Amino acid sequence: MGEADHNVSPKPWLNWGISEEEFQQYMDAKAERDKRVPKVGTIAPDFEAEKLSPEGKRTGEMFQLSSARGRPIGLVLGSYT
Repeated sequence: MGEADHNVSPKPWLNWGISEEEFQQYMDAKAERDKRVPKVGTIAPDFEAEKLSPEGKRTGEMFQLSSARGRPIGLVLGSYT
């Protein structure tokens, strides 16, 4: 076990201020969400997004992730609203 494992509370719901039942519901929901999360090393799902200008303005030009397959790319994700 790693050092951080020694700091895990045997009853974490008490630290969260919730009941054991609420904690279990949270953990069950998390386990369901985790089933849909891509694993490290899997191919990213394809998507299309609009490119922005260097000033952050919309260009109308679209980028499709699969068009860059085999080449390294950097994506900056965020809200521009």
